[in-house]
Amino acid sequence: MDIETITFLAAIIGYAGLTANMVLVAANRHRRAYMLPVALIVFAHVLLVWHYRYEWEITQATRNGYAGFIIFHTALLGILYAPLARDRDARRLVAFSFLVAAMGASGAVLRYDEVAVYRLPVFACDFVGLCAFTHWVYEPAKGYLKRFSGRSR
Repeated sequence: MDIETITFLAAIIGYAGLTANMVLVAANRHRRAYMLPVALIVFAHVLLVWHYRYEWEITQATRNGYAGFIIFHTALLGILYAPLARDRDARRLVAFSFLVAAMGASGAVLRYDEVAVYRLPVFACDFVGLCAFTHWVYEPAKGYLKRFSGRSR
């Protein structure tokens, strides 16, 4: 297995782990420790990208623009901090990181030929994670609307 395969395999495994954590957040069963293996895998992926793709040069990292660079590293920061944050903040970081990573992963598999093979898994993770995110956001709103809509129980 070559370094490129390992680099992008780590990316899809990390994204699937982040998606699983988003599902756990939505089901109210998330624990900060669940993000630790995801953070380690994603961190390894980022180190490999910096080594293999960017050759440790910022000009290489931003050659396709600053938007992808910012998306990539913003998701990384959220993922790395999630296992360290308090429970409520950790859940928010998982949700935030998932949304940011979904933008980056979806854009990458559509734009770059070397990761096009991961389109189906990325889109499946997008779908599952976005459904979980919607549930997580909508459930408290539904309770709030029930309580304050004026309808009697």
